[in-house]
Amino acid sequence: MIHRAAKPGPYKIAFSNSYFGNNWRTEMLNIARAYVKQPAVAKYISRFEIQNSGNDVAQEVAQIRQMILGGYDAIVVDGASPSGLDSVIDQAVRQGILVVAFDNTVTTHEAININENQYEMGRLWAEFLAKETGGKGKILMVRGLAGTTVDNDQGDGALAVFKKYPGISTVQVYGNWDVGVNQKVTADALATNHDIAGVWATEGATGALQAFLQVNATLVPMTSESDNGFMMLATQHKLPALVIGQSPALVATAIRAAIAVLAGQPLPRDANIPLNPVTTEQMKAGVNYFPNLPNSFVTNISIPQCDVSIPVDAVVK
Repeated sequence: MIHRAAKPGPYKIAFSNSYFGNNWRTEMLNIARAYVKQPAVAKYISRFEIQNSGNDVAQEVAQIRQMILGGYDAIVVDGASPSGLDSVIDQAVRQGILVVAFDNTVTTHEAININENQYEMGRLWAEFLAKETGGKGKILMVRGLAGTTVDNDQGDGALAVFKKYPGISTVQVYGNWDVGVNQKVTADALATNHDIAGVWATEGATGALQAFLQVNATLVPMTSESDNGFMMLATQHKLPALVIGQSPALVATAIRAAIAVLAGQPLPRDANIPLNPVTTEQMKAGVNYFPNLPNSFVTNISIPQCDVSIPVDAVVK
């Protein structure tokens, strides 16, 4: 639990974002900008700044140092490395700056970490595929961005399940949570693996499914995060699928947490947002997916449990 003496607002809050280059990150940044403008939030913020480091740990360390020099009250972080930012985060905290990490969280105990349970997410996807395949066959794992906390935890959760099934083998590729990259690496894998029994995929899985359709390969059970295109295709082709979405609105919960702690409210140092699994049979147009929106749209843009509500037109630009 972290409990600091209340500090008079409004507050200066900076956001250090490690990576920019896929649909999830684009929506997340749009949500951050929209959330701090909501009247109930804006009254607590005098300045809000976003910097992107291009998934370069050294660059992110440098930009956080600049934020420390900038006299911010809080720094929100989506980290390029689980431990690579620890020393600079510790430095920020020593100087009285609150640090809240989300999504790709950090290992230092000086920061607040907010996330969905990535290990559990990976595990549930793997359990679904083990059941659908009868515990046999080759699973193509289309992973995210190598070396990040999210990818490490999701992959660890999946592999802990697959190792229980002697009849399951895995082929692992990295799709960078991007639809286009997912499609390319899946197509490359299909060219040399003609016996894929299931696909364990995360954000950007629309591309993995499109790769199967492009070469007329037999469709197999798949997993995904909350990709609009994936759910539309899954329902259209009656594909056995399990969707569990990492919400881009986690950035809003991190900003909300920073404001709360600065105002003197105690919060736990580690918080997990509940998961909301959805199978193909549960997918409904206008509820889980939106036929009038782009395939690239990540659909779970609000987190009602945290009183975070983001309108679609603030996210789709």
